[in-house]
Amino acid sequence: MAAHQVNVYFWLIDAIASGHLTRQDINSRWSRCRYNDDHEDEIPERRFHRYKQEIEEIFDVEIKCDRARGCIYYIENKNDMHGGASRKWLLNAMSVHSMLDQAQDMSENILYEDIPLGTQYLTSIVDAIRTRTQIKVTYHNFVRNETYDFLLSPYCLKAFKQRWYVAGCPSTHPTETRVYALDRIQRMELTNNEFTYPKKFNAHAFFAPYYGVFRNVDPKTIVIEANEKSTQFLRLLPLHISQKEIRQHQSFTYFEYFVAPTFDFIQELRTHGTDIRIVEPASLVKVFKDEAKKAYQMYCKPKKTLRPTTEN
Repeated sequence: MAAHQVNVYFWLIDAIASGHLTRQDINSRWSRCRYNDDHEDEIPERRFHRYKQEIEEIFDVEIKCDRARGCIYYIENKNDMHGGASRKWLLNAMSVHSMLDQAQDMSENILYEDIPLGTQYLTSIVDAIRTRTQIKVTYHNFVRNETYDFLLSPYCLKAFKQRWYVAGCPSTHPTETRVYALDRIQRMELTNNEFTYPKKFNAHAFFAPYYGVFRNVDPKTIVIEANEKSTQFLRLLPLHISQKEIRQHQSFTYFEYFVAPTFDFIQELRTHGTDIRIVEPASLVKVFKDEAKKAYQMYCKPKKTLRPTTEN
């Protein structure tokens, strides 16, 4: 399917989802749409109904007409439209893409983050997961600063902090499921080797007790104390799916998590600074206490000033 056609579909979905529209409203927006290459004043009736049918078949989004209210078009299953996480992500991403694509003349007013490397492998990996086919990977490990080749049986993909990761079973560790960053893959190719997808593997369950993708420590119960400012933030954007608000005391709220205290999760806690306090477990409290002591020694204890050396 041509990219232009997909853009038109998502433009139409987004336009109708934003409010109930008559055909006149839709045509008025179409006349100003970037994807209207022929500068038409309206979408021809037959083509409009073809778009409706194709959108329902491809994206399972139903565009209905309320003739009793003057032929107003609306999304029939709007509440279900964002039901699945992958579907919601796709529709949101394409809706934003459609909006930004039409706003190319406003490049000075809309700022973007750099897109990470590795996305060129997504289509091939999805195909390998679907067909249960191994992929051959050349991977660079930053920690060990080495590059090596291996076969990977891919099980699932996960996006985290604008980076893509693939989880699967590598030929180097045939009894384990490991996670690899796509931006560290230097080369990748599909093979003819089929693999058996493990019946007990569940992608959601695999990552559920973890923040992000690292799984090098066991999950445990973590309790934090948050001030009023951080409480509002955490209620709006929970740190983890396991977050529970367990009690309040004066101006503080206590949140509980069942999550692995990985490097990523600890880094996320650090971003809240002194707006939160770790309550338990004791091992994590010690981590933050030790860091506070180091920070005090670095910034608060007087240091001897090094005299500049003079050359003769």
